[in-house]
Amino acid sequence: MALQFTVPDMACSACSETITKAITALDPMAKVEANLQTKQVNIETQVPAAEIRQAITTAGYTLA
Repeated sequence: MALQFTVPDMACSACSETITKAITALDPMAKVEANLQTKQVNIETQVPAAEIRQAITTAGYTLA
């Protein structure tokens, strides 16, 4: 399923890497694209959205 989240406090490539690692820890096959300009994270995964949302917030980021 395709998911899209806005992460206002994603500010640098290290932020996007941390978010990507948090998501791929749940689903190693997930495709994650983080756009630092728009603060958007696009994810293609089989994991439910609630679990992905929790992984991102547990990694220390806020979702809009």
